[in-house]
Amino acid sequence: MRCSLVLCMCVVGLSGCSSESQPAPRPWPTCTRLASPPTLAERAARFDRVAREQHLAGDGLMRSVYLTEDLTQVDHWLHVENNILWSGMYLASQAFRYAVTGEAEAVENARTVLAGLRDLTGVTGVRGLYGRALARPDVPYDHDGHSPPSWTESPVPEYAGWWYRNDVSKDGYDGLMFGYAAALEHFDDPALLAEVRERVTEVADHLVGNGLQIIDADGEVTEHGRLYQSALDDYPGFNALLAASWIKVAAEATGDAALDEFYYACLMRVRPHDACPVIDRVDLGSYVDTMEDQLLLFKTECKQNYDNFDMVYQAIYPLLRREQDEALRARFRGVLRQNMFHTEAPGCQSIATIGNSMFTLLYAALTGDGPDDDPLLEQAVDDAVCKLAEFPEEKFDKFVPRGTQAEVCRTRLDEPAAAAPIPLAEYTFDNYLWRLDFFQIQEADHPEDRRLVFSPEDYLVAYWVGRLHGLIGPER
Repeated sequence: MRCSLVLCMCVVGLSGCSSESQPAPRPWPTCTRLASPPTLAERAARFDRVAREQHLAGDGLMRSVYLTEDLTQVDHWLHVENNILWSGMYLASQAFRYAVTGEAEAVENARTVLAGLRDLTGVTGVRGLYGRALARPDVPYDHDGHSPPSWTESPVPEYAGWWYRNDVSKDGYDGLMFGYAAALEHFDDPALLAEVRERVTEVADHLVGNGLQIIDADGEVTEHGRLYQSALDDYPGFNALLAASWIKVAAEATGDAALDEFYYACLMRVRPHDACPVIDRVDLGSYVDTMEDQLLLFKTECKQNYDNFDMVYQAIYPLLRREQDEALRARFRGVLRQNMFHTEAPGCQSIATIGNSMFTLLYAALTGDGPDDDPLLEQAVDDAVCKLAEFPEEKFDKFVPRGTQAEVCRTRLDEPAAAAPIPLAEYTFDNYLWRLDFFQIQEADHPEDRRLVFSPEDYLVAYWVGRLHGLIGPER
């Protein structure tokens, strides 16, 4: 047994690990090539403050904001496609923050966003179903939400006059479950934990009761709501990983023996599965088999889908943190190492070399590898810290000139792509950097609008998960 990556502490007399026999681990790099005033911690403190004072203050969901002309207060809050997703990521950031600091403010922030998420499911009138976003009649937004067919008026008397953005998708639920999983792991407030368990139970009941599908209020499967592995709307291994993660989180949170059996017998197939319901149209084997063989994230010719990378990292983190079966843990780590981080396949973009802080820090945390184990990972962590050090101190919509990089290929969305990742100072991004394609070249000048301020959950979740796992020191 070697020492934990998170704390790197040896206890004398346990498994031969002693202070005399084990040298101190070499520390992770801290991006010394970049000066960073303010420090990463100071940036996090500022973003934590503005998230609380501005971005959550409308309806408890994580939103970008539009400020008054004097830039002193919020004029209105913005609807985006996936307030559910960004609110889940913000909840995770506060859980990680609390685990590191014990600050009561992180708990209060979590209570605020949990209330917003409670409304986001309550407004639909369907147990376990969430909206993408919601519109309250007493909050100024960029529009009032009265926009059928994308928006639906709430049928629930308690929410009279409220509307919600329908057709929620699996990426929204993935961020939601990532946040709920982090909350369950790190908070200790009984009422908060009971609330999260109730929400997770509702999600699991909805999914299992509907054959691993998200069913909208109209009774139809949402456009991106199929989670069973043979659905063929995404690669089988991709669906398998998301479905397995959410069911595992719910089974552990609730202690429900039926969910535990569904996970181990029906999905993992490490128990007899004769009594399992028929969910998949075609039997592709166990869900872990499919993760290993048909995740298929890496693509040639700049066609990688970084949204999908984002979703699988959010899914595998709580899954591996909870799995106790050693054989399954080893296989999940194999999926992470072989199918999600580094590739030497010609024409593919390796995650290890692009400087995506969130993916890199989650990978390092889950593998347990240290700087002495993997030189490629050591450099990747240094790049991840540098990316956070390059992060703007304020997230207003900044001016970025047209890109001058040479085009080498076209992205999956038919945008021009460069041969190397584009520096953050020359890259346009909004509220969540980690899902974007760092190679995409900006085709025209992007004008500045200081009144438009993007929410900071991207910085906060990456920074605090790095702190939690000892990958970023408090002094940095």
